[in-house]
Amino acid sequence: MKEKKKLWDILRENRARVIFVSLALLILCASTTALFFFTSIIRVSDNEVNDVVMISTFSEEEKILELADVQLETTDKVLYTSYDGNYRDLTIKHGFVVPITVDGTTVSAKITQGNVANCLANAGIVLGEHDYTVPSLHTQVKEGDTIRVYRVQYVDNQYEETIPYETTYKKSSLTFRFPKKQYTLREGSVGKNLVTYRERYVDGELELALVSKVEVVKKPVNKLVLTYGAGVPVSSLSAPAGVEMVNGVPTGYSRVINTSATGYYSARGKGSSGLGLHYGTVAVNPNVIPYGTKMYIASPDGKFVYGWAIATDTGTALMDGTVGVDLFYETYLESSLNWKNNVNIYIYG
Repeated sequence: MKEKKKLWDILRENRARVIFVSLALLILCASTTALFFFTSIIRVSDNEVNDVVMISTFSEEEKILELADVQLETTDKVLYTSYDGNYRDLTIKHGFVVPITVDGTTVSAKITQGNVANCLANAGIVLGEHDYTVPSLHTQVKEGDTIRVYRVQYVDNQYEETIPYETTYKKSSLTFRFPKKQYTLREGSVGKNLVTYRERYVDGELELALVSKVEVVKKPVNKLVLTYGAGVPVSSLSAPAGVEMVNGVPTGYSRVINTSATGYYSARGKGSSGLGLHYGTVAVNPNVIPYGTKMYIASPDGKFVYGWAIATDTGTALMDGTVGVDLFYETYLESSLNWKNNVNIYIYG
C-alpha cells in the first residue's frame, strides 16, 4: 500500500511531464501510421543499370521522374508498375541506334523496341515491290543489330543468239565412179534466235537471268554432203504394189529397154507433161515411153541405181534419139555427176 501510494504521489507531482510524453507517443504513432499509408517505396531503373530507390508520397510518373532527376528522350519508354502495398517500380527503356545500309549509304533509326519494319519506317525508308531486307521485316531488333536493304529490279532484255547448223550426209550410188570422194550439195548457214531474258538485278548488279521467250528469226540450213552408198537409189519413189527385187532386178515388168541415160537439173517446177519435177521424174520420148509411165532404172551391173521413176518431161535429145532417158536431179552438181550411163529401163504399164 505504501508503494502504490508512493507511485500515485509521483504521478501527481509529474502530471504535466506524463501528459507530454503520452502526447508525444501518440503523435509518433499517428505519424508512423500516416507514413505507412501515405508514402511509397519506389525503385527507378533503366536498361543502363542505373537504379535509384526512394521513399515518396508522390505516385505520379512525372513527379517520380523529376525527383529521380531523370531526363527522357523522345524515343525512351517508361514502364510504371504498382504492386499491392506501397511498392512501386518504374523502369525506363532508352532508345538505341540501328544502322541501316541502303542505296549505297548508311542511315540510322533510333527505337526503343520493335522489328525491322519499324526501323525502316523510323528512318523513312520505303521498299519497292521486289526489295527485301536482311534480316527479314518481322525480325525483332536489339541493340547492336544492323539492317541491310536490297533493291531488286526485274528487266526484260532481248539478245540475238546464233543457231549452229549441222552437217547431214546423203548416200547415193551416183558417185560409184569415185566412191571415196564426198561432194557438198549445199553449204550450211547458221540460224538466228531472238531470246528474251528476265534479268534480276540486286543493287544494280546482275544476279540471275532466265529465258522467258525464244523466237526463231532465221532457221539454220544444214550442210548437205553427198557420199557413196553401194546400190542406194537416187529416187525415193516406192515400187508398185506386189513388186519385189530379185538380184537387183524388179519382178513383174512388161518390158526392158537398154539405153543411155544423162542427168539434168531445172529450176522449173513442172515438166512438159504438167507434172512436177523432183527426184524420180525423168524426161523421155513420149512416143516411146508415154507420160505417166512408171519404171525402174539401173545400170546392168548394178553399180548405178536411179531407182523407181515416172515419165513427166521431154527434150530435144530425147525426141531425136540422141539420149534414151534424161534423169532429173534436184541439184546441178548431181546432174553433172551423172555423166552418160548405160542403163536398163524396166517398164511397168
